[in-house]
Amino acid sequence: MQERDKAKRIIDELLTYFFSNEIEDIRIGLDFTPEGFYIEIQGKIEEEPKNVLHLLDLLNTPRDLSIESYYDELLGATHHEEEDYHLLGLMIDEAEISFDAPTFDVKVFRKK
Repeated sequence: MQERDKAKRIIDELLTYFFSNEIEDIRIGLDFTPEGFYIEIQGKIEEEPKNVLHLLDLLNTPRDLSIESYYDELLGATHHEEEDYHLLGLMIDEAEISFDAPTFDVKVFRKK
């Protein structure tokens, strides 16, 4: 059950990013495997969101298991700042972002 809660938190943060960038027609895929889980969130936007490469860098921050117990508390805030995406990066193992107008796609993977 704990992995499902982590997936929910990650999806919530990604949705916040999509909403704050006015990305519409959002679709979410979630797949649990023996290795971990995959999330894909896709939406429509005419122009690539600003600072998308910076977001990718933040999401690809190396995962830090030593402070994982603090993630839920830190990500629980209702007001989101850029450092929230850094914290999100600490929760996941891999992230990919692609934009092929108008489709914006984010894929993340978290190992068990």
